[in-house]
Amino acid sequence: MSGVTALFEPVRSWLSSESLQSFVNTHHQQIIALQKDASVGSALQVLAENKILSVPVLDEEGEYLGAFSVGDVLRVLMQELESQLGHGWFDRMSQIKASELEPVGTNVTAKKVHTVTHPGDLWLKGDQKTTVLTVIKEGFQVLEPKGHHRIFVVDPAKAHTITVHGATVVINIKPGTEKPEASGLRPTDIVSQLDVVKLLSENKDKLELVLNKTLEELEIFEGSVFTIHASATALEAFHHMAVDHKSCLGIVDNLGKLIGSVAISDLKFVGPNNYGLLMSTVAEFAVIVAGKGPSQEEALKGARVPGATDAKWSEVLKDLPLPSLKPSSTFGQLLETMASQNLHRLYITDEDGKPVSIVTLTDVLREVIKPEPPVHKFHPLPDTLPEESDEDDDDDDEEEEEEAK
Repeated sequence: MSGVTALFEPVRSWLSSESLQSFVNTHHQQIIALQKDASVGSALQVLAENKILSVPVLDEEGEYLGAFSVGDVLRVLMQELESQLGHGWFDRMSQIKASELEPVGTNVTAKKVHTVTHPGDLWLKGDQKTTVLTVIKEGFQVLEPKGHHRIFVVDPAKAHTITVHGATVVINIKPGTEKPEASGLRPTDIVSQLDVVKLLSENKDKLELVLNKTLEELEIFEGSVFTIHASATALEAFHHMAVDHKSCLGIVDNLGKLIGSVAISDLKFVGPNNYGLLMSTVAEFAVIVAGKGPSQEEALKGARVPGATDAKWSEVLKDLPLPSLKPSSTFGQLLETMASQNLHRLYITDEDGKPVSIVTLTDVLREVIKPEPPVHKFHPLPDTLPEESDEDDDDDDEEEEEEAK
């Protein structure tokens, strides 16, 4: 067993003994859900008010239709921009006026939420066989290229109170209706990657072998960082996120120093009539939607964040401190920072403050459960093989190594 993989074996063993049933009972979260005919605008308000990124969408019977998340908003926004501004709108970014984005925002927020949902994932539970380790592997699927940040749990033995867009109702679990399109499933709990990272942080005694290992030693900080200059527009930032399938971008100054961050989740704070804000600089946009600068209405009328007029970008973002770590930071520090500050990601910077990597919740959980790398067994070549076959064999080895990576 490889060194790093072996260090996490006690943690995996412990997680395999922790049942999902016990976990959701001791880490209970109220489920916030949306009715299928809710507008995207009201759905975004629900996300913002409850500080969440995704909610289940229910039909008239309270049965699961799908999930609505901030990622769905970005997708719909890009579709609406293409529809209203025409193909290739991004190439004429400098000519777009804030007023052109107002009808875009109106159309996006007026859509019915059931028209923009994604399938999401559910998890059936009810016995002790389903463990937290199983949820990480098969629910979050962190070893897959595209995993899940949260799962909605269905417990057939349980009645549950759900807040459905302003009204609290008790969902009594019963067999699903006979409607052809009905799922027959009613979500009772929700488990997110952050919940599991908090569980790890609460049980540091199970992690004593790795707590003091540095991120560099664990090779956990090797993800690439996507950044954007502070003076670029917020619209450009969100376009890059959509194209590159990223949930955030680091904001950098003229020297390439990390001074802030913008994320898809920031879209949930934009008022339905304020999509013109997307033409603000990304640095100012981050400040305004966080409520640290001029109001959205004032910004649309031309008010600037102090420091922006003189391109003093560090000053613009001074009220939005950005947590970061160094490659020499420990795994324990990573867990504690994420868990205590409810962070979905942490930037890793060098001694000059320039971003060198980013660590997400998925990276942390993948590190905990990743399998041991395959062992390559090399055999000596027969003396009778021609010399040129050596080069071919080296190529095969490189291909195997690339696959292993």
